[in-house]
Amino acid sequence: MREFLNVMIYPHQRLERVRTEVNGLSDAVMRLYGLDLDAVCWAGCREGVLARFEEDSHPEMLVRIPTAKLDCTALLLYMQEGGGWGYQLCYKGTVEDAFASMPGSAPDSATPEQHAARLARRFRLNREKLLACLTQENPVDGSMQEGTEFLNHLAPWAFELLASDRLAPAPAASAAPAAPVPDRSSPHLNAPDRLAGPPERRLEDCLPFLAGVKVLERSWAFPRSLLYFLFPQKRPAPKLVPHKGWSAQNLEAILEDFYCGRLDRLELEFTLNGAGTYVRRMQKTVYHPYLLTLELIREKGRCMCLLLDGQEPTVYRLIADRDPYMNVDIKDLKKTVFHGQSVEEYVVFSAPDLTPIRQEVALLLSRLDCRDGVLSATRRMGVWSCEGLRFNQGQHQQQRDVWCL
Repeated sequence: MREFLNVMIYPHQRLERVRTEVNGLSDAVMRLYGLDLDAVCWAGCREGVLARFEEDSHPEMLVRIPTAKLDCTALLLYMQEGGGWGYQLCYKGTVEDAFASMPGSAPDSATPEQHAARLARRFRLNREKLLACLTQENPVDGSMQEGTEFLNHLAPWAFELLASDRLAPAPAASAAPAAPVPDRSSPHLNAPDRLAGPPERRLEDCLPFLAGVKVLERSWAFPRSLLYFLFPQKRPAPKLVPHKGWSAQNLEAILEDFYCGRLDRLELEFTLNGAGTYVRRMQKTVYHPYLLTLELIREKGRCMCLLLDGQEPTVYRLIADRDPYMNVDIKDLKKTVFHGQSVEEYVVFSAPDLTPIRQEVALLLSRLDCRDGVLSATRRMGVWSCEGLRFNQGQHQQQRDVWCL
């Protein structure tokens, strides 16, 4: 047995449904965390699904991401062979609660009563028994008794599955057709070191939505400087580019102008139809348009790619360095100044090679009308970061004032 025993619990879920979602993440999880998913043993019953995984690390993504895709609750319970245990409670893609009783673990700001209350809210059980498990001392005999006792109080059905002989590895995927190997030479696909995106489509599919093109050959030296407020005529004015009758070659040409350094700023604005309202008097459905703005910005040899979505409203940034985005705590992330704003370093491209931007922009524009799969944090981990899930229209407009031409 390895140092850690991980037990993953998915209450009120079916085995095939959970296993399908986890297997869909296998390539991403193995690449990021070096996990061997062949070692996962599964079992299911009427009350839910349990998985057992012996590994030296805690596979949080095997629990966290399926809860986002399945809109459910899940818990990762890990027990150390030498004594000590802990858990992570996930709900709809977020870690709601975490507890660790292992020696040397970081101090926990939450009280045992708060931990018990969070667990009771999701599992609907008596929190007094859980509170007793969370407040007892670490065992001295090196056993996993405390962790298994906690599991028995939290989900008796899961404890029975863990102790039974029903756990078995996932069946071989020979019945499922193998995924085709993507053509990495295609500019429409993602960078080789990123996760494969949706199937390829044509770049010209975005042209019916194109509403405006602005360029700037020489960027603003001091975007937020008082100089431009006092002397607005000194601020370089963007140039409007006529786009009526454009073909895919025209769009590729202006994108190439930015990639080659002939432009410091490129803004592509698109108008799409949002939710519709049926007007009885007119006897037809009227759709509410919204704006999507793609911003490509170059500053002092560095680049940044943003998408401002007026439907949510949100701001998406293309990630240049995936490691800090995935592994570094938010309070420890390094900041840098770009375009007069303090931003995380992982969204700023410092290398002269803009291949990731080329490929991601082509992929996004070819699927602009169904971009959720391209921008999804669960399907494509570490490609786009999303900011402003709780933005109102006023806050979103402030972001447009900062980043748009």
